[in-house]
Amino acid sequence: MGSFIHLPSPIGTVAFDSWPGFFAALYFGPFDGAIVTGLGHVATSIVNGFPLGILHLPIALGLAFAGWAIGAVNRIRRVWSPIAALAIGIAINTGLAVVAIPVIGLPATVAFIPFLFVAACVNASLAGFTYYALRRKLPF
Repeated sequence: MGSFIHLPSPIGTVAFDSWPGFFAALYFGPFDGAIVTGLGHVATSIVNGFPLGILHLPIALGLAFAGWAIGAVNRIRRVWSPIAALAIGIAINTGLAVVAIPVIGLPATVAFIPFLFVAACVNASLAGFTYYALRRKLPF
């Protein structure tokens, strides 16, 4: 569902697609986070007609890695683990902008990074709030 809710950006694939994946990584672990986050980007790419072409494959794999990393860091089980995990997810998500350089060029990619960073922060914040709201409510 998040693939249909877009944030303002020059490239149409910036959406709420990472929120469920980031949440799944925090709540269920690295494997589930990787699957949901990677598939979330694929869904957003499909909805938007693959504006970056085949480059959406490495982006989806990178986001799957971000989901895995979030889940792995959160398994440390410290008070700060979810925050550190989401910060790593934001960094990986934003860093994946470099994949767009062959299609849109370096100046456009640099201009795109703030939009991607804000979207990653919004997705991570929503995932963090959801995680903290539900982690003591569900019996898993």
